[in-house]
Amino acid sequence: MVSQKNKLHDLLMEVRACEICAPDLPLGPRPTVVAKSSAKIMIIGQAPGTKVHETGIPWSDPSGDRLWN
Repeated sequence: MVSQKNKLHDLLMEVRACEICAPDLPLGPRPTVVAKSSAKIMIIGQAPGTKVHETGIPWSDPSGDRLWN
């Protein structure tokens, strides 16, 4: 039997490998995803800025400052 944790891990790997929109993105695709099976909520953002694209750390730019304050 596959655990919820393994299902989430597999889903995250699939999302991170996605390149469907590559032809339309000047910096290329880089899905930035962090999730835990124990989380009670999930925050999803769209079109992260250059800093997040470079670092791969979600919400590590001014949008994160606004979100957490």
